[in-house]
Amino acid sequence: MSAKIVDIRDKICPMTTVHVRLALDKTPTGSRLDILLHGEETLKNVEILLKTLGQSGERLQTGARTEHDYTISLNKQ
Repeated sequence: MSAKIVDIRDKICPMTTVHVRLALDKTPTGSRLDILLHGEETLKNVEILLKTLGQSGERLQTGARTEHDYTISLNKQ
């Protein structure tokens, strides 16, 4: 099964976490979700949200567009 991708690189806090929460709510349990994001503050806020929701993922610094681009990959629990 392919991963669902939510790209919030062009979103500004607090909308970043809103988009992640909506995507997470729509993702079936056991499915993979890849979150593309930009910036340290956004990374911190998304990781806090995921921890609060009982989710954990692998953080990768992708540098797709800049050195501050990240991807968090998780399997929804």
